[in-house]
Amino acid sequence: MSENLSQLRRIVVRKYDKTTKKLPVELVIGPDDLTESDTVTFNVAPKMRERASSLGTTSSPIPGTFDSLSASITMLADTWAIIGKFLGMWNPATYEGATAANGNIIFGGGDNLCGNSEYVDIVVQGVCDDGSSTDLEFTRCYPALTDDVTLGGTDATEVTVNLNPVAYNANTHAGDGYPDYTVRLGDFDLATKMRLNATTGEYQAVTATPGGDTGTTE
Repeated sequence: MSENLSQLRRIVVRKYDKTTKKLPVELVIGPDDLTESDTVTFNVAPKMRERASSLGTTSSPIPGTFDSLSASITMLADTWAIIGKFLGMWNPATYEGATAANGNIIFGGGDNLCGNSEYVDIVVQGVCDDGSSTDLEFTRCYPALTDDVTLGGTDATEVTVNLNPVAYNANTHAGDGYPDYTVRLGDFDLATKMRLNATTGEYQAVTATPGGDTGTTE
């Protein structure tokens, strides 16, 4: 299946903490940073097995395998900070009067050619969020810029970040702290209405209150 998701409410990036054994939040891209033009594109297609019979050739998916697995997020980036934080490469400025938008991203620095090889878990929530029923989650991603960046062409800079999702492998990923699946569409828990708390990074039961629902942070 190949889909484009727009009308996004929130993108949450989580990274496993070996000390706490949890997936705390690394970055929240919320309503103030998202626009109607921001889109998530993903393609999840299983490998198919073909079988010949007297009735012809039939195809069926092979569980746990992928013929294609990709995902990307295209967004308008008013500041480099949003992209730098997404890539885990943002260096905030420390000079007097510096704002959250001041700082830099450095490519090609250092001598570690292998990188840190740390996955991130990415949860995308739709604007019509109802619990976790509209969530999209890729559990193991290596975000990277995928296209040219043009400055001055428009009022805002459009950037595509390739999530580079990795397929779950029980032999190498079991017990690494991330969920034991590759991608999830929809509810986190089928028995209880849940919503991701964008502060703690954990899913919580939704309880209707006059002031809103628990498990929600804007």
